[in-house]
Amino acid sequence: MNEKISALGNKCLRLVTADGEMSSFLGGKPLVATHVLWPRKHDKPLGFIGQIDLAEINRNSAIDWLPEIGRLLFFYDLHEWPWGFDPDDKGGWAVIYENGLGELKFQEAPSDLAPEYLSEKIKYLKSEPFISYPDSRRIDPNRLDWEEDTEYDEFIDSNYGAGPRHQIGGFPYAIQNDTMEEECQLASGGVYCGNSEGYDCKQAEALKAHPNDWRLLLQFDSDEDIDAMWGDMGMLYFWVRESDARAAGFDDAWMILQCY
Repeated sequence: MNEKISALGNKCLRLVTADGEMSSFLGGKPLVATHVLWPRKHDKPLGFIGQIDLAEINRNSAIDWLPEIGRLLFFYDLHEWPWGFDPDDKGGWAVIYENGLGELKFQEAPSDLAPEYLSEKIKYLKSEPFISYPDSRRIDPNRLDWEEDTEYDEFIDSNYGAGPRHQIGGFPYAIQNDTMEEECQLASGGVYCGNSEGYDCKQAEALKAHPNDWRLLLQFDSDEDIDAMWGDMGMLYFWVRESDARAAGFDDAWMILQCY
């Protein structure tokens, strides 16, 4: 890897299979110290898809904008499958921060949650330091020549290697467009981003003028170990404003689904 590419790297955390039981996992049911209010949309409960125990995963504050303790619970509407480019998608996912002390216990799902929206399989997670790199579409076209650009795309894939690309922080592994921070800024601000017209409207221009501090909270890849398939081998990308995360606020997290 040459110095041009090395300089582009950004530290993050890769989430991989743990050797034993942890309180960070994908699938299963929430493992919490205090009962949480199960999120709903249109009076239907969202599906629980996993949780991150920050004391386990974010040791030594590897991601310095996340709290040091507590658990992040991730939910998604497994009935409607929102993509995140429509402001009306809001409420089709949820990130709940639970930081109660004491013994952790599994919380049962609401009785009206369809059984297929709660995975019986659990994948326990641990974190490993990782260096993520921006998609080539983010890079100044004058920085890499054609041959280097081709080598760079191959490098990105080899850098991840085998296995699902679950990740916290850093650059996302984009499947479709790589303007997700902007999409979060606009869609969460009320702009429809399902076509190019939304990006060019006056409301979008006003939102673009505001500081954009969206950070990748969780990249949840399709994972056959827990029968998770997001569209056609896609990913769920949960984003949060850094300013919100530093204040332990995750109510306004935004989600984007991309697939092949």
